[in-house]
Amino acid sequence: MKFIEFLIKEYHLGEESAKQYQHRLNGLIERGIYKGQTSFPRDLFANLEREYKPNSIKNYKLTIERYIAFKQRESEY
Repeated sequence: MKFIEFLIKEYHLGEESAKQYQHRLNGLIERGIYKGQTSFPRDLFANLEREYKPNSIKNYKLTIERYIAFKQRESEY
């Protein structure tokens, strides 16, 4: 829930939009694409390209970038 709160506060997202980010993050974790990295390595982007359609990749990339930003500031939430 803290990630959702972070998105709402930091990016001024609505609750439903923030929940979509959480859902995408859960899918990335379940598929083994995101494993808690603290940066966005090239192989992670390659995995996104293999798993998702080109027009969806930007949403998943943004999800990871925002989650990494959240993890860096998690103690504030």
